Amino acid sequence: MKYRVKAAARELFYSRNDPKDRRLGELIPRAGIDETEKDTVVIIGVPEDRGITANKGRAGAAAAPDDIRRRLYRLTPGFSADFLRQRIIDAGNVVTAGLSLEEVHQAESEAVAAIVSRGGLPIVLGGGHDLTYPGIAGLVQGAQIGRDGLGLINVDAHLDVRSDEYGVNSGTSFYRALTQLPRQALCGGAFVEFGIQEQYNSPYYYNWVIGQGGHVITLREISERVMEFFLQALSLAGRGGRKTAVSLDIDAVRSTEAPGASASNPSGLKAPELDKIAYLAGRSVKVRYLDIMEVSPPLDEDHRTAALAASAIFSFIRGLCER
Repeated sequence: MKYRVKAAARELFYSRNDPKDRRLGELIPRAGIDETEKDTVVIIGVPEDRGITANKGRAGAAAAPDDIRRRLYRLTPGFSADFLRQRIIDAGNVVTAGLSLEEVHQAESEAVAAIVSRGGLPIVLGGGHDLTYPGIAGLVQGAQIGRDGLGLINVDAHLDVRSDEYGVNSGTSFYRALTQLPRQALCGGAFVEFGIQEQYNSPYYYNWVIGQGGHVITLREISERVMEFFLQALSLAGRGGRKTAVSLDIDAVRSTEAPGASASNPSGLKAPELDKIAYLAGRSVKVRYLDIMEVSPPLDEDHRTAALAASAIFSFIRGLCER
């Protein structure tokens, strides 16, 4: 099928109408995927949450892409002139109306592949965490990644390695990545689960990840050494020059700071720690894909979780400018 993308609404692109205080809404243009050039950062949304409800979760994440944009485009470019030199475009949202969940996945994968094949770096705004699999499948296709050529880091409270035997859902992305990507692009040793909370995960799935050769770095292990452990995760995933994808599930952050998560938890990373993770991911030349999943605006308080996601995107791009 041929994917379709709808431009983000102009009203999301904030402006103070002050040349001394320009905001990202004035600096990041709406543009088509076909306008992607080498090293362009391309923001693309996928307003879809049926995978969450299929996993017995709470709906609402379909509204996240535009709510994240609303917060992102109020931010300034910060203090680095390099941010202004980085080409960034907003390609809008993948059209999901009238499509099955499987068709949405295919459309997303094709859109990401089109971005990557043109040399772009996609930032995918979800949506349910089932959307990570088609996103990285698009990366594999667009970059023509071969066997063991992909590294993958999942920053999450949950392992998300459930079988898709009875259909895809928000808990199946990383099972699919390890078992179904073309050309066996992802091998277990290049997969890192980061920030996992033991009390919310079955020992069966933990043992399955370990049995695949994957790495599980728990929240308890990380303690106050987030940067040290995330640098280790980047090293494990990117070893041998692998192109690396990073997926941020907002429920990795504790609910006091991310109340609008589809599956919020009282324990988790702190908001500044998520910013540090995103910054380090952006700074790594091996990272070629980022997504942010499971923000749920109907469950949010004063848009704090969408603002947290926006801050993480800013931090990622800030890091990218230092490559």
